[in-house]
Amino acid sequence: MKNKLTFIVAFLVAVTLITVAVSGCNDKEGDPAPVDEVYYPADEALYADVYPDYAKEVYLEYVFDPELSAEQNDQLEKELHETGLYWIDIDANGEVVWVPADTAEGAALIDPDKPTVVNIHGMMMDGYTAVEKYYVNSTIGSAEELGLPEGTDYASVKTLKLWKDKGWNVGIYNWARFTAESINFWDIENKVWSTNGTTNVRWASSDTVQHDYPMQYSVGELFAADYIRAVNLLPDDFGKSEIRFTAHSMGGQLVAAGAFLLSEVSKGATPQISPDKLPDRITMDDTFFGVKLALGDSEIDMFQKGLTVRWSGEAMPGDRCGMAYAEAIKALAYQGVVIEYYSYDGSALHLAISPDIREILLDNTCYILMNPDYEHYFTAVGKTYMKMGDGHTAERQFSQCSIVRDYPEDDSGLTDEQKIAYANALPTDELRKLVGKVFEITEGATTLTTTDDVYTELTKEQVLTRFSL
Repeated sequence: MKNKLTFIVAFLVAVTLITVAVSGCNDKEGDPAPVDEVYYPADEALYADVYPDYAKEVYLEYVFDPELSAEQNDQLEKELHETGLYWIDIDANGEVVWVPADTAEGAALIDPDKPTVVNIHGMMMDGYTAVEKYYVNSTIGSAEELGLPEGTDYASVKTLKLWKDKGWNVGIYNWARFTAESINFWDIENKVWSTNGTTNVRWASSDTVQHDYPMQYSVGELFAADYIRAVNLLPDDFGKSEIRFTAHSMGGQLVAAGAFLLSEVSKGATPQISPDKLPDRITMDDTFFGVKLALGDSEIDMFQKGLTVRWSGEAMPGDRCGMAYAEAIKALAYQGVVIEYYSYDGSALHLAISPDIREILLDNTCYILMNPDYEHYFTAVGKTYMKMGDGHTAERQFSQCSIVRDYPEDDSGLTDEQKIAYANALPTDELRKLVGKVFEITEGATTLTTTDDVYTELTKEQVLTRFSL
């Protein structure tokens, strides 16, 4: 019981520290559904009979506040509409530039012959004034470790540019103003799936005021709508090369809801988006599945109950957004999306996953436990390393920086454990073969580079036993 109490305290401490905050089509369980019935690979509550025409109907809604001046209202509207999808350009000085994806200028940046990655950030307590710029933490690693050119100013390196330099089209979805909820993470996940939470779909302006004007659509739907409008501007052959979505922390909830909706509206006689424009792969970097724990005779439930899924009008699967997230992952995996989940033993988000959700992850993703043991980097510059908090953001650094590696053209001599050490540089066709497997790092966890990483395969039972409380 002492260890359980220690975990509770550690979890609550971790929440306050976080600053930012399958393989093909799985076999259907049981007998095939009759031809005249609809088969739902995930909880039926996620599926709507009719979806909005997202590109035409679903936009951010701003309500004019009669108590404010016209100038103040104009400022609020401008701040709100910073939310959305951006394509990344690199200017003449080597700096990252954001260009709205729903513009001709943004569309011109996309080369359909190149693979594409879209990044979705997590919780930002300062999201009312800040956006996630994806800097590499200059305390962790070095330019030399990542094989960057001599003389690189490591403190100014952004992971977005690393991907551009490797030949990718790069996008980022900014929803910072919706994630500015202090440490009340449940208020953020509600907005992704629902509009009937206690905070509706409110957003924070730069004066820290929360604006809870009622909105018709959830943030997951806003993401889907923005993505469809953006790809509608691109050449028809966009999608012939690989598309990835990567998410960190709370961003996992958004990418799951958005990707699920995109998949649903790609079906039927009049699809809203072509299936080849959907993500082929989703990377989840220490993402958040909510808090539902049974500790002896006690429970720790940190989520809002009584929500409905906005687009279906049905009760939230499992009466919690975390389960909706897991069910969406199940549905996407069934559709053939390749999903990898990264976390580590000391992650509060990982420890808080309920057993039923953990089993869904083990069955539908490649489940990777890495151990961001970066204390020596911090100690060298006189800083203190808190693994639960600092490791949470460092885990994303590890994952995204791994793209700098080159995967060998001939991998016939590589074992599964050696292949998984390439992380984001591992080709998706190879990752597909590893879905349903679990890997744990055993060497190389003290460096940001993945070149010295060694992994061991675990069984699902070992993971379930280790993290049972």
